[in-house]
Amino acid sequence: MEKLDLLAQRIDGLIQELNRLREENHFLREEGRHQREEAELRQMLADEAQENLSREQAARAEAVARIDALIDRIQSALPQPAQGDQQ
Repeated sequence: MEKLDLLAQRIDGLIQELNRLREENHFLREEGRHQREEAELRQMLADEAQENLSREQAARAEAVARIDALIDRIQSALPQPAQGDQQ
């Protein structure tokens, strides 16, 4: 009988360990899912920031090109100094 009691105790211990491992496994799966979601969100934010930066750089380049064109128009409209007038 004593051996059966020991066996029963051992089985109870194994069942408790199994339940603990199941809970830990569930926790780890949830934690992994949460981390994947956070990583996806960070990637989306990084992609959005990169798109915004690209749009800003393109707008800035366009503005610089337009300013350069205006400067060229102004310079071409100004009278050119005569060769002897340069100081």
